[in-house]
This record gives sequence, structure tokens and C-alpha cells, in this order.
Amino acid sequence: MYWTGLGGEYLTETDLTGSTINEEYVYFNGGRIARVDRPSGTVHYYFSDMLGSASTITDASGGSPTRYYYYPYGGLVTSIGSDSNHYKFTGKERDSESGLDNFGARYDASSLGRFMTPDPLGGHQEDPQTLNKYAYVRNNPVTLTDPTGLDFNLNCDKNNGTTCQGGHQYYKDKDGNYQETVVKSDKAGNLTDQSGNKYHAEVDGKGVHFSQDGSKTSSMGTWVNGSNETKFTQSSGALAGFSFDFHQTSKEQTANGTFSYPGAPRDAYDAILNAGFSASMADDFFNPLHGYIGSYHYRSDGDPGTGKNSGHLIIRGVTILHPWDTVPTNGELHFGETNPNVNRIEHFRKDVF
Repeated sequence: MYWTGLGGEYLTETDLTGSTINEEYVYFNGGRIARVDRPSGTVHYYFSDMLGSASTITDASGGSPTRYYYYPYGGLVTSIGSDSNHYKFTGKERDSESGLDNFGARYDASSLGRFMTPDPLGGHQEDPQTLNKYAYVRNNPVTLTDPTGLDFNLNCDKNNGTTCQGGHQYYKDKDGNYQETVVKSDKAGNLTDQSGNKYHAEVDGKGVHFSQDGSKTSSMGTWVNGSNETKFTQSSGALAGFSFDFHQTSKEQTANGTFSYPGAPRDAYDAILNAGFSASMADDFFNPLHGYIGSYHYRSDGDPGTGKNSGHLIIRGVTILHPWDTVPTNGELHFGETNPNVNRIEHFRKDVF
């Protein structure tokens, strides 16, 4: 059995009854740094590479190292030593019988460089590398990883060198160091940050907003590429009842995903307008990447004068015979583009080509 911390990390492994502890793990800044074997109390230290893969494990004195050497997709080239560690590529648990890595939602075959089951979303047109439902991190395993859950940075306006740096919010950890605040979904489906604070999310024409539970203020979120998609159903605001699934972005987008609404497009229309979107003729007729038949495009204004930071919502799969009665309403949305109704040339230069 596995006993997890607030961030979903495995802290303790026990037998099936939960009464006998087999291993305990120690973490620092989200990474596994040590293991204590029970009941012997033997300590092992973990040294990881930039992807979080266990590369060297030593005893308590730093001796008797076990070393792992990986292929780009996580397969073992060779290993030296005999440590019993089973957390290997990017720190994920490797099953001793199947050789598969447990990524939470799916199992990955490092020998194939592919997941064993398809991604329920399957990517989006603007980023062809995401269209393969079995591909691992857009076929870029050397620089990207696939952590569990949603990753959003929280934005801020005024850099002060402490709680606001580079346009992102920071918090002070227990050692007095400032760390970038990241909101992600835990295994229970809650949105939390590193300190365990819970959040709820709301989408409108400007983007994805996050508010701590009990707070009346919100912060805009920027997606962290390389993280796994997440799903949530909005409970308040103009788009209440809409279910969203956010995933990888492309070019200058700040967030990208899909949505589903249980009603027909005629029911969703007013909600979309109230959320700050309006019908977009420029996308309906001049955007070849998004298609024409069965699609309806909506845009938020973006920044005054430039159209930057516009939101783009597309209703997909509308039938020709009964266009406003198709149930459910499905589509895509992304943020951070330039509104082509304001600046078509800039939109095509940055967001299309």
C-alpha cells in the first residue's frame, strides 16, 4: 500500500494490511532525496538528473553507489549496483513484472517510448506532435517530463523581487527561500499549490482565473508546458456547467484546451457571449487551421488597440441539418493569441505561421 503526501508524492510503502512499513521516503523541493528501509533503518540517498530520473543511489556514507544509465525514453542502457530502488525514469515507479512506468493516469512503456493506453483528449490541430494519442511528451523526452496533474503558474503585475518575480507569484518556503507558486490537481481532483492551499478555477474571455478557497480575489494562470492535462467543471461565472480539459500550448498561447457543455449550442450561446466572447468573422472565413464546416468561432477583444492576449473559443461538430440542436456542445479554446479582427497580419504571423 502507498501513503501519500499533500502533493501526491509517495511517503510510505506498507504491506497490504497497512500495519508493516517497508520503506519511507524523504523529499526536498518536490524531489525524492532519500529512502529509509524498514525495519532495518538503512538509509539510501538519491541523486537525480535534470528530468528527475534516479541516476545514482548511495548508502548513508555516500558509498556503495548504484548507478542507472537511461535511453532518451527511459529504457535502461545499463545499471551498476544492486539497490532495490523501483523509482527510475523521471522518478516514476517501474513495475518489476511488466517493466512499465506508472504515470498515474496511464502506464508508459519506456522500451517503446509510448503509453500503453490512448490519451482521452488526443491533442489539437495547432500542435501536430500532440495528435498521437500514445506519444510521450510530444516526442521530446530529453527536455520535457509528464508529471501528474495540472500545472499553472499564477501571474502578478508588479515585480518586487520577492512575492512577484518575472510576472509570476512566489511564496516563501519553510527555509525562507522564495519559490514559484504552481497550482496543480492532486490525486483527489483538488486544485492545490505547494503549501496545500486549495483553489477553484473560472474561465472567461480573458483566460483561466484561480482563487483560493474562501478568497474574493483571483489570479490569472499561465500553463506550464510539459505537465499533464487536467479536467474540471466550472461551478460559477458565465460558463458555469462547462467542463474544461487543459493541456499543452503552442506558440505564444498562455492556455489551451477543450470544453464540453451538456446542452445544445443555442443554450451555450448566451453564456459564451456573457463570458466576454463575440462571434469572429475573421476566424470563420480566414483561418485555415481551424476548418469551416460545422465550426463556429468566438473571440474576446484582447488588449485595446493591439488585440493581443485574446481568447479564442470554437464550437465543433455542429450538424448542418439542425445546427443549434446538436447535443452536447463540444469545442476548443485557447488564450494569449492576437485577435485577427483587430490585427490580422500579426495574428497570422505569430499564431498561425
